[in-house]
Amino acid sequence: MIIIGEKLNSSIPSAFAAMQEGDEAVIRLIRAQADAGAAYLDINTALFEEEELPMMKKIIALVIDNCDCGLMLDSPNPAVLCEAVKDCGDREVILNSCTTDERIDELAPVAASLGCGIVVLPIDVENGIPESAEGRLENAKAAISKLTAAGVDEEKIYIDAVCETLATCDTNAKVTLDTVRLVKENTGAKTTCGLSNVSFGLPKRAFINGAFLTLALANGLDSSIIDPASKELRKALFSASAVLGQDEYCMNYIEYIRGEIDCQ
Repeated sequence: MIIIGEKLNSSIPSAFAAMQEGDEAVIRLIRAQADAGAAYLDINTALFEEEELPMMKKIIALVIDNCDCGLMLDSPNPAVLCEAVKDCGDREVILNSCTTDERIDELAPVAASLGCGIVVLPIDVENGIPESAEGRLENAKAAISKLTAAGVDEEKIYIDAVCETLATCDTNAKVTLDTVRLVKENTGAKTTCGLSNVSFGLPKRAFINGAFLTLALANGLDSSIIDPASKELRKALFSASAVLGQDEYCMNYIEYIRGEIDCQ
């Protein structure tokens, strides 16, 4: 699974504080996630409002200087993404995000011309988030058609299965899991989600997150925005990958266990 580190998102109070504090605090967050195995780092500076773009550019530069991770540029403002991507050099980039009918027209040409990945929320303005996995699949297909027509490679498209908290509806996780499975069965796109959303508002969140990650991997989840340093998630990731036959000779699992023993 492609691990996307979540800890450079200004909506997280500790991340927002680090961004305000200065370079060294941000660098600690960057290195901690890179050392824990993140392939990409999600960068969201939207809470800085009119300073969103300058702050995003600053964080991009710090990531490039302090690790080898790819960059997920995360903003509800397509103009910010289109400008910030110019600072990414030769790093792998994923643009996060568009919906079936919002921001897609602005971001599709950028993703096509630069070969970027692009995250799609299978949501439309008129109906919002479909309650069923089948409805999310239909929206995903519509967005995929628009993006591929604009020249985006289907394998560069990441369908966000929309992970909502179990605290508000006991079937939310199942709908997300079914969406992952249906997208994998019916399209050539990748799947992703903001995994920790599933446990928002519940006690012992790491338990729920670990269980959900295991089931999501079994249903074909390709990537996820997570805390890569979480012990519960790392345990679930390496164990489930081995059980599902995604870890040749269980070497990643064995290396993980050895590292855990060395830390004791």
